Amino acid sequence: MEEKRDVNFSAVIPAWNEEEWLPALLSNLQRFPQIVEIIVADNYSIDQTRSIARSYGARVVSGGRPAVARNNGVEYATSDFVLFVDADAAVTGSVLRSIAEAFIDDQNIAVHFPLTPIGGSVFSRICYAFMDAYIRVLSVFGVAQGTGTFLAVRKASFRAVGGFDESIGPGEDADFLRRLSRLGKVRYDRSGQVGTSIRRFRIENPLLFALKTFGWALLRLFKVHFSVGGYS
Repeated sequence: MEEKRDVNFSAVIPAWNEEEWLPALLSNLQRFPQIVEIIVADNYSIDQTRSIARSYGARVVSGGRPAVARNNGVEYATSDFVLFVDADAAVTGSVLRSIAEAFIDDQNIAVHFPLTPIGGSVFSRICYAFMDAYIRVLSVFGVAQGTGTFLAVRKASFRAVGGFDESIGPGEDADFLRRLSRLGKVRYDRSGQVGTSIRRFRIENPLLFALKTFGWALLRLFKVHFSVGGYS
């Protein structure tokens, strides 16, 4: 029987003024031996983001908007597998084990999971349930869509498609997954969930934010790169 290969990850965290969320995430990630390094790509934060990251042993590199930060973070990654994690995400060991199992199959080049809001309102939970259904339906037709909140990818595949398109505003992650799926299988694994904050629903009008997000998703679905509106 073929021996299982070890799957270790370089975690890349795009950050901008994340002192509120970063300590919990970094403390959590340090618990997992599969994560061999943590890279925080910081967009010139004016709070304690950089010092917090360094205090947890993370490597701090220059960031920018999410696409720029993720791309730059990968340049410093030493593992063959990269785990993109937003600062307000909650990761579990079972999810990491599922990713490692998925990557044993060479056809799987990326893995992501349904997101669930942490302490969310009824409206935010409905929105995330709708997003889950949207991604599931598209995956049946072989169309990969999703977000970069929590996403694992083979570094070689990431480089083969040129990473995230830095010319795209919101929805650069959906565009990335769509391009990535041309090389292999983007697995949407519903055996687990990843928690995420609902801070966007608090910063912006919840209904307006939901409508904008759906609009960006449709634009990326039809391979349109411009965006109507932006994040507040």
